[in-house]
Amino acid sequence: MIELLPQQLVNGLALGSSYALIALGLTLVFGVLQIPNFPHGELYMLGASFTYVLVGYGVNFWLAVPIASLGVVLVGILLDQVGYRRIDRGGNLSLMIAALAMSTVLQQVATLLWGAEPHTTRTPFTGILRTPYFSIGIYQIVIFAAALLCWLFVWLVLHRSRLGLAIRAMAQNRTAALLMGIELTWVRIATFAIGALIGGIAGSLLGAAFPIYPTMGLNPVLKAFVILVIGGVGNLWGAIVGGFLLGILEILVAGYISSQLQDIGTFAILVVVLIIRPNGLFGRAEVLR
Repeated sequence: MIELLPQQLVNGLALGSSYALIALGLTLVFGVLQIPNFPHGELYMLGASFTYVLVGYGVNFWLAVPIASLGVVLVGILLDQVGYRRIDRGGNLSLMIAALAMSTVLQQVATLLWGAEPHTTRTPFTGILRTPYFSIGIYQIVIFAAALLCWLFVWLVLHRSRLGLAIRAMAQNRTAALLMGIELTWVRIATFAIGALIGGIAGSLLGAAFPIYPTMGLNPVLKAFVILVIGGVGNLWGAIVGGFLLGILEILVAGYISSQLQDIGTFAILVVVLIIRPNGLFGRAEVLR
């Protein structure tokens, strides 16, 4: 069984890259706005569905991905402005109920538009890279690279732009950011737009690797919240590492123990991390002065 370990690790990294891609957008929104954005799973679903429709009409896959992702950005901004912003001061419970409600609405709308039967976008790459130790699909490499590029894009926005400075200021202290002249409404819109963009890209790419159906975002968004906690709330590096770690763990549990215990491993590592580091692997404890 040990000779299969390199292949299992590669499979874990491939699965983890999909988890990390989904978790990035959720981590950004939750870290800045403290909103439990459960509809992020539906934004992921819409990215996959929009791409499926565009490709079905003959649009090239690589052109359909950005078009679909921009469509998801519009939906994400609409969700925030119509759903979250009006009840932002209602407390965490109100935000959570609103998030669950919007998630259900989007699922029902998707069912009306495209039905409940699973469908899949045609994979643009079907080749396999083979080595003496492991094999990996070319498209899996594409998803892995996309996860790293999306992380790099978000990091550059946050740390190398005026918008990123405003977003980080808002995440640290909204009142102070407002007093410094930062327009919080536009920063909020930008934050949701970037989070939705990453979710749309994730759905567009992964819709060519996994079945597309109205509730396809439920399990991924749950895993994304686990990754958010494991990596540290709002920590982008933690989202990437947490995604890869979770993917590797799930594959190892499925391969060496039982595939039925795969999800148990997910929550087992969550409990272990919370016991050892309550703020996550890369999170920092708040210091009250």
